Amino acid sequence: MRIGIDVRALMEGKTTGVEAYITNLLHALFELDKSNQYLLFANSFTNIEKFLPKFGYPNVQYRIFRKPNKFFNLSQKFFSTPKIDKLLGGVDLFFSPHWRYAALSPEVPLIVTFHDLSFKFLPEYFTFWQRIWHRFMDYEYAAKRADRIIAVSESTKKDIIDVFGVADEKIRVIYSGINNASVIARSVLDSSLRGSASDRSNPNDNEIASSRFESGLAMTGNKKDARNDIALNLPPKYFLSLGTFEPRKNAQGVLAAYKEYREKSKIKLPLVLAGSSGWKIKKELPNDENIIVIENFPENAKSALLQNSFALLFVSFYEGFGFPVLEAASAGIPVVAAYGTSIAEIGKDFALFANPLRPSEIAQAMLALENDSDYYNALKQRGIAASKNFAWDKTAGQVLKLFNEIVK
Repeated sequence: MRIGIDVRALMEGKTTGVEAYITNLLHALFELDKSNQYLLFANSFTNIEKFLPKFGYPNVQYRIFRKPNKFFNLSQKFFSTPKIDKLLGGVDLFFSPHWRYAALSPEVPLIVTFHDLSFKFLPEYFTFWQRIWHRFMDYEYAAKRADRIIAVSESTKKDIIDVFGVADEKIRVIYSGINNASVIARSVLDSSLRGSASDRSNPNDNEIASSRFESGLAMTGNKKDARNDIALNLPPKYFLSLGTFEPRKNAQGVLAAYKEYREKSKIKLPLVLAGSSGWKIKKELPNDENIIVIENFPENAKSALLQNSFALLFVSFYEGFGFPVLEAASAGIPVVAAYGTSIAEIGKDFALFANPLRPSEIAQAMLALENDSDYYNALKQRGIAASKNFAWDKTAGQVLKLFNEIVK
């Protein structure tokens, strides 16, 4: 079987959840399936090879075309040409792991992954040009043209049905995996349980200054770009907020909750905000040396950020899946998460939930973890156990099964 896969979402070299989904899924899929031929489609007038992962399987080939993207996309959208399957020399199936408008021959089956519909429910959190882009991509067309839709959660499936009126049987929920190997559970790192924060002394300035990863990059009270720095200077323990800096992720709510937490806590742990660029966080950041901002950190620094944190604060207004929640759980890090959307589904067995619109609830959850060691350790163990149910080889197996169902 010849399977075309759209990898245009990887062309910009970003490291958001979508890129993680595509890269990890394809690695697992190609490791599992050595018989089908995979043709990876991309198009760019510029050099994009540096951003594309190297798979190294004999049955996997990149097919990169050098057409100016603006003209190519307009031609696809308004003239349905060129047909991507024809560019690939014919395919039995086309898979879009993140929808970008694709003109295909009518007889070619299409499978599309929908990650979330945040652009429909929270348009105010997108820029004008982002809203134009999503409208141009025409997700309603994708939902109706697709032979099958992969939803990354039951929450996303419900949203697809409600918004686009797609039949239930057309949608398959296939959970994403996580990289357990890259995030070592804290029970392995430390034979003793962490215990509550109140069992440990409040780190002083000298302790914070001496807590360095190798090269030492001073970041206390500042915004730094860690794209090329694997070694990060961090305090011994801290609350961590992880995700793209954008309003939907509710960094403002985290900052408000942290202010209340500092007023009531005896320990007063620092706060680390880590994510990729996107939101002008500097405008919202108070002048507080206990708040540390890290931008554009490499993937291998992510595990260090998680492993050394006390708890993860993930209180975004909307999520289709929520990788950081499971990554933290697999590392034995308790999670304070927002009610609603997919997080209530993914983290139901281990997360401590709070209303994202009420910073006081988030602050109370932070204090509960800090003051109750038994509760902290129970959430930690439940998270490690629950995270084992999410693996990329399992995801890839379900996706391959779906391929075989469509092309009989």
